[in-house]
Order: sequence, then C-alpha cells, then structure tokens
Amino acid sequence: MSSEYEWTFPLGQDWNDELPAGPALYIVATPIGNLEDITIRALRILNGVDLILSEDTRKSSRLLQRYGITSQQKSFRVHQIHADVAFALQQLKANLRIAMISDAGTPGISDPGSHLVRAVRAEIPDCPIVPIPGPSALGAALSVCGWQTNPATFLGFLPRKPGKMKTALSAGPPDGVLVIYESVHRIRKTLEFIRIEMPGRPILIGRELTKLHEQWILWSTEEALPDFTEKGEFVILVGPARSSSENQDSDTETSAN
Repeated sequence: MSSEYEWTFPLGQDWNDELPAGPALYIVATPIGNLEDITIRALRILNGVDLILSEDTRKSSRLLQRYGITSQQKSFRVHQIHADVAFALQQLKANLRIAMISDAGTPGISDPGSHLVRAVRAEIPDCPIVPIPGPSALGAALSVCGWQTNPATFLGFLPRKPGKMKTALSAGPPDGVLVIYESVHRIRKTLEFIRIEMPGRPILIGRELTKLHEQWILWSTEEALPDFTEKGEFVILVGPARSSSENQDSDTETSAN
C-alpha cells in the first residue's frame, strides 16, 4: 500500500464556504518537514484565499499539490522585498484575500514575512492580519529540551561577526534557555564559538526536525564537538548554567510536594 493518501475537498459540508470578504492577510504556518504537520484550519484558508504568497513556490507547491489546493501562488522573496511588498499591498487594496507562507514553519520568524506585516499595518490599518498558528521549530525544540523554558530567548540566526555573535549570546540570563537557528554551512563554527564563549552550559542540538532522519544530540560545552551528520537545518538550544539547572530541579520538586 502506498504511504501517500488521497486528500479530497471538501472535508465537510462547510469546507468550501467562502472566507469573509477581503481584504485580509492570513499568516499561515506550514510544516517544517513532515507534510502531515498542518492544521485543518490552515488547509481551509489556503484553499479559500485569492492568492498565496510563498517564500519559494517550488517548495510550497509540494504541500499544495499534496492536499489538492489550487489557489494562485506568487513568490515573495527577500532579495526583491520592496517590489513584492508593493505588489501585495496593491492586491490587498483591490480587496483580495491573501495567505502568506514560508518555506517551513511560521512566517515572520527568521524570514521576510515581518516586512509585509509592518507595511500592511502602516498603509492599510483596517486590513485584518490573521495568524493561523501551527508548526514552528522553536516550539518543537523547546518542548523536548527538558529544561524549564521560562525564560527562553529566541536569537534566530546568529550574526556572522564574532563580536556581534558574542553580544547576541549574552542576551539571555544564565538561568534561561537560548534558541538558535543554524544552517549546515555554519553549524560546526557556531558550536565551536558557543563552546568557547559559554563553558559549562548544556546544549541540545536538533537536526532535520519532523523528517525521516530527525536527530537530537545532548552535549556539554566542556566536551569536544559531537559527531553528527552535517546535513539539513539545525536548531541549537543552550541550556541553563549548571547551578541554575540544579535550582530548576529543586524548584520543581518543591512545587510538586
């Protein structure tokens, strides 16, 4: 039997009901790897809007084809952000309903989506901007780290210059968790920098989240760099300093008694 399954619309009697009249901008979260990780609401929105703005139409087409969604697509690219924002504003002013999706996860987090949200708020203040929540590498990683995640500081992709990297890593308190995104091209350099700058901190490295070869590695900056497959996208979590981690365990035990 094929692992693929047929997806047909409508799911229910109200599946193809019209969305509210435009204009409206829907910020839609899409899978970070596994195409099954998408909400029913997200599918309904993508199926019902007039236009989908995609970070990369080639990648998003796989998702849309999987679920039989035929809404019109247009790319929304960071290297021509001003032209694409102007186009989107023009469409919204023409009362279109637009969904924005990124290559993976929730738009507006380490991608060009925030530019459009700011522009819409400034130029079309009455236009609804509706978040359609769903997958995020940030939340997925925090859910399996095992540390108290309050406070947690999201750093996204670190700057390239060492001085700015050092400043970014100092943003969070020692009893908190830092969340960092990194590419395969810089992962070892970034881990080595963290090892030097943050001695004694526990590290959780996530690779290829939700995909077939998902991998999690627990490591300490007191140790040599771990062995792992250098492929795919990475999430790095820097855990609380040792004394803070011990206090977290004590607080948890106290609250449970």
